[in-house]
Amino acid sequence: MKFSLPLEPVDGDMMMAFDQYEDDSAALFFADHPEETFSGWIVRLRPKDPYYGSKPDWKPVLAETFEQLNVYDEMILYYLLFTINSTLSINTHNTYSDMNDVMKKYSFLQLSHLHDITCLNAAQKHSLRDFFFFIYLYAHPVNDETLYACSFDQQRLIHTKTGIPLKDYFIAHYNHYTTHRDEFAEHIVISAEEIQACKALTLELLQVIEGRSPKLIIPSIKSLEPAIQLINDVDGMLKLYKDDPAAFCQIIRDLLADVMMDVTFDTNADADAHTDTTANTDSLRDVTESASENFRSYRDYCFTVLLQNYASYILFFDFNEIRVLTDAFQDNPKECSFIISKLFTDTIFLQKIIRQQNIDLNEYPEVTPFFNEQAREWFL
Repeated sequence: MKFSLPLEPVDGDMMMAFDQYEDDSAALFFADHPEETFSGWIVRLRPKDPYYGSKPDWKPVLAETFEQLNVYDEMILYYLLFTINSTLSINTHNTYSDMNDVMKKYSFLQLSHLHDITCLNAAQKHSLRDFFFFIYLYAHPVNDETLYACSFDQQRLIHTKTGIPLKDYFIAHYNHYTTHRDEFAEHIVISAEEIQACKALTLELLQVIEGRSPKLIIPSIKSLEPAIQLINDVDGMLKLYKDDPAAFCQIIRDLLADVMMDVTFDTNADADAHTDTTANTDSLRDVTESASENFRSYRDYCFTVLLQNYASYILFFDFNEIRVLTDAFQDNPKECSFIISKLFTDTIFLQKIIRQQNIDLNEYPEVTPFFNEQAREWFL
């Protein structure tokens, strides 16, 4: 929906379906309750905030199930539940929210890939898993307490302070409101069956984050296949880069050529299907321009993801590899500046890597001359 790509047909009636707001944000709505969303219905069940007012004198909703839980822990676990569920929303209210949405979705995608990657050892995958999960939460965004509230125990996320696995808490949370739905009738519009469907979907999302589900892939488009293949197969990307970095850079160069120029669509086949009238010509032009814009948007997204993969899977472990990329494109300063500046300013991934690893950019004089004005302002 975000890139207006063809949707796969679905058999039978759907309990939930995506729809868009006027600002092109999107959410997963209930078919029988079009005013309610998958991520939004729990907002009215948000726990009282213990940080406001006097010392809290109430117990968590699930205190009987989890005796070690206090009201502060309950608030954090609520934030985590809302953060995970809102993965299936698109938030594009402004430039800031749009960038956060890109980083959160990217991190979610990569968390699904890590378990199957064979080119990285266990320690490297664990480092990246912590890195991506941090960004996933940070980009939501969440507060500091929630940001550092969880840790991985093998392939399970647990609330570190209480030792409660998120899976166990989420199951208990949904089961509680299913069983006691009538007590919360003024807050809960959806049915018990729909609450259980939400539980199943939340657990699917959690399994992706924990690396216990099949890896997610992005849809392929013929003209973008070389880049999309590398995005969907991180092992293949790493092997290609190791064996033939020039071939890897050529894929980036080919995609960059399209990014830096307007794409012209061949509409002859469509044109033959229309009569040569002004109205039909205008209609075809609108459709063509819309299709072209959607393609450009998806192509730019793929270009961004491929560059971020380069930062996350290659520069994360050896920042000196940035010289390989610079060397490959330095013959075309315009292209080189575009790529290097995009890597450093498009998201916070490379910024966090630089801070986390105490990288001194003064040691890379062959790279920094290609910074654009924004990159110079941020890093130099």
